Amino acid sequence: MDRIYLDHMASTPLDPAVLDEMLPWLAPDRAGNPHSAGHRAGWLAGEAVERARGEVAALIGARPGEILFTSGATEANGLALLGAVPEGWAVVASAVEHPSVLACVVELARRGHPIRLLPVDSAGRVDPGALEGGEPALVSVMAANNEVGTIQPIGELARGCHGAGGLFHTDAVQLLATGRIDVGAQDIDLLSLSGHKLHGPMGIGALFVRQGVALRPLLFGGGQQGGRRPGTLPTALCVGLGAACRIARERREADAARLAGLRERLFGALAAGLPGLRRNSPAGDGGLPGCLHVTIPGADAADLLLDLPDLALSTGSACSSGEGGPSHVLLAMGRSAEEAFGSIRVGLGRFTTEDEVDRVAARLMEVFGAAFGGPPGGAQPRGS
Repeated sequence: MDRIYLDHMASTPLDPAVLDEMLPWLAPDRAGNPHSAGHRAGWLAGEAVERARGEVAALIGARPGEILFTSGATEANGLALLGAVPEGWAVVASAVEHPSVLACVVELARRGHPIRLLPVDSAGRVDPGALEGGEPALVSVMAANNEVGTIQPIGELARGCHGAGGLFHTDAVQLLATGRIDVGAQDIDLLSLSGHKLHGPMGIGALFVRQGVALRPLLFGGGQQGGRRPGTLPTALCVGLGAACRIARERREADAARLAGLRERLFGALAAGLPGLRRNSPAGDGGLPGCLHVTIPGADAADLLLDLPDLALSTGSACSSGEGGPSHVLLAMGRSAEEAFGSIRVGLGRFTTEDEVDRVAARLMEVFGAAFGGPPGGAQPRGS
């Protein structure tokens, strides 16, 4: 069997249409620094970068001047949290944030900022009232979770944050390929996104900074992008991100509807063949249409995946896969460590087909049955 890629939460394959727009900017005759003002090659590259900036802005309802290109969402998250928090302010984040946000929270605590982590319910959702009546704080809550796909009530949380005089940031990396965000309507101050999570290139991302929000740079150099994020911009990568954002804006509704159908098709097949299967990702509009996260009772998911070299699956976040402990997201949702170790994340994407979904379901049930030596309902794991 050919390999089936089902790890779109970790990274999405580059859309061929995006590659087509990038390739001319990798050719030798297109050499030119987009910040060079003294010759045609620089002007052309600069114009291409600014067109891409406009496409990124259009995806989220922002102005082009509010978009800073970064190396990816990790840098964007760091720039937002470390660069925008006023001296002495508290920092608030959800307990299920991406490691790149939580690591910044730890650093801000080391610098003396008061810290608060917001709990989540059993579906991984933050209570919309959690920020009401508090002190001014920089609040960071992801738009959609990278492990279980839970979509957060971002607009309500932002309003609660602003009611207390704070600033609101969201890591929107996972949502933008299939979901809509409007930074104006939802009252968002800062937003992070990444190219390779919406069928664009790796190595490029962006940070939206609402006009009027003060931002201290983390890097220092030639003053590019208003000095807030200096450094020579990679023209081809910026063009690729812009193209990916434009394509996502054009087809996100259609992609979302198709992926939701594939997700439910896969879950239905697995639930019918694996008694006791537990679904961790929300059904319906409460979760990302391409994310299915399940717990197989009694299984060791990491061992199970070793028997599935033909499937690109994961047990959780690619950014914490080397840590070895149970998922902090599942623990925050009230799952046990045993349940966390028995969980698998399936990430469907733009190019996933019905046939692939059916083959994946069959392979998971085949390997599960072999590993447990009989019916899934009460069999013991291999080696127990």
